[in-house]
Amino acid sequence: MRITLLLIANAFVINGGFLISFLIRYGIPFPQGNFFPYKKSFLFLTLIYIFALSFFRVYKNRFKSSWDLLKRIFLGLFFGTLLCIAFVYVFRTEWGSFPTSVFILSFFVNILLIFKLNQHILNAEKKIKKNIVVIGDDDIDDIVGKGAAVKRIKIDQIEHLVKHTDVDEIVICEKIQSEKDLNLLIYLVQKLKIDVVFNPSIYMELLLGRINGENSLHFLSTFVGEKPDVEEFLIRALDVIGSIFILLISLPVIILLSLLIKISSPGPVLYKQQRVGKDGEIFILYKFRTMVKDAEKMVGPVLASRDDPRVTKVGKILRRTRLDELPQLFNVLRGDMSLVGPRPERPHFVRLHKALRELRLAVKPGLTGLAQIRNFYDLKPQHKIKYDYLYIQKRSLLLNLYILLKTFPVIFCKKGW
Repeated sequence: MRITLLLIANAFVINGGFLISFLIRYGIPFPQGNFFPYKKSFLFLTLIYIFALSFFRVYKNRFKSSWDLLKRIFLGLFFGTLLCIAFVYVFRTEWGSFPTSVFILSFFVNILLIFKLNQHILNAEKKIKKNIVVIGDDDIDDIVGKGAAVKRIKIDQIEHLVKHTDVDEIVICEKIQSEKDLNLLIYLVQKLKIDVVFNPSIYMELLLGRINGENSLHFLSTFVGEKPDVEEFLIRALDVIGSIFILLISLPVIILLSLLIKISSPGPVLYKQQRVGKDGEIFILYKFRTMVKDAEKMVGPVLASRDDPRVTKVGKILRRTRLDELPQLFNVLRGDMSLVGPRPERPHFVRLHKALRELRLAVKPGLTGLAQIRNFYDLKPQHKIKYDYLYIQKRSLLLNLYILLKTFPVIFCKKGW
């Protein structure tokens, strides 16, 4: 019944999107020469769109997230639009006056309309829900979110996974000892295309075992590693485009801050410091200077705190607004950093804290990250690490976009980071 309702509702919305697009393009009244081809072909065009949406499983029984729904609607409408334009081209002698601009406009209009309609209906039916199997017993709120629409299925043994085929993610909260269980887990994950996430405490144990040469833990590489080349390219493209955009819109602010720093206290405008990057490489990180000149010569390398006496008056404002981080966009453009990732640490603290080494250095450090949007400025290394390991496991273009969007309210609300 629900699927039938969605099909009928989407058919009406698709044509409503066309009418809105004609209205945007031409106003009222519609020019009959352009509108007539639509009146003759709207039924066939509707069937093409419904077929394309069905092909990308917009009408399946359950979605693991609203993003999953949006992605399928986008693909369905995109290919449906291409098919419709091709259809009009084939019959161009009869429908050649159908404006391509209306197809393009309707694509964007219908993405919004169909997504909001389907999301509302599916939420009412509780059909947007992520099914997670939890192996072991531990708190996983940091992994799945406290308010997330999630169905949690707890099991004690890997072999019980066979009974649960409609699963989106497996969260492992206990160390897996048996080689048989490891092989079964890998087989099921590959067959069912399920994501695997390790509880951060278990993840750290696995890493230590792998580093110490325990071959039984080689399976970790099955789940964790670099993304496919296409996604790595898109993440890098986001870094470059995002950095240039932020630098351009913040150029007047950068000039003003440079002047304020220069006239308010002696010393350079920019502060340069060695940090540890991907694969342990040392690079020079740039920040606006927020402390008195040669601050570390007084006390040596120590973690910054909220009420650090070395911070200047202008520096306090810069730290509170996070504007001291702006010059790091040049590090992102140089390729030393990414917009999103674990925060780069100083070599002294990397040597001091084992948790800041190992797999944490397998990805580029970032301007912001999970730890920065969920906790406070002076978060200690042992607390940062659980968020960093969680990010490394789930790292993707979409997660980077999510973290970037969440960073802005964190900055304006003056918390986190």
